[in-house]
Amino acid sequence: MHPQDPSHQAPVPIWRPKPDAVEAETSEDLTISGLKQRIADLEQTVSDYEVLLKELPDMFERKFQQRLEPLLERYRLLARAQQLLDSTAAELIDESPDNEQPPSLYRWRSDQRRSRQQPDVDAAA
Repeated sequence: MHPQDPSHQAPVPIWRPKPDAVEAETSEDLTISGLKQRIADLEQTVSDYEVLLKELPDMFERKFQQRLEPLLERYRLLARAQQLLDSTAAELIDESPDNEQPPSLYRWRSDQRRSRQQPDVDAAA
């Protein structure tokens, strides 16, 4: 047997990595886990945006209805006012006596009669 050399050092066992390698793997693991967490956060953000995009048409429809409703109400009020005015005018025309015509209509009819009578007079002359 050979005597052991006091300066001889046994190789580092394979099952125990070098301390520098352990620190390097730990920092790499931290970086990788940080990146994986960032990826998970971004995927969650994307899924939240996709949900919002699906709700967007309904949101536009509700907003459109909110803005349209006052306009429709004004239209209804104007239509009702017009209807009341028309019915009031019809009642006024119905209430006038049969021999009495509204002035503008009377004037128009008398003008028509005069214009018919004048050619007859000219034709007889």
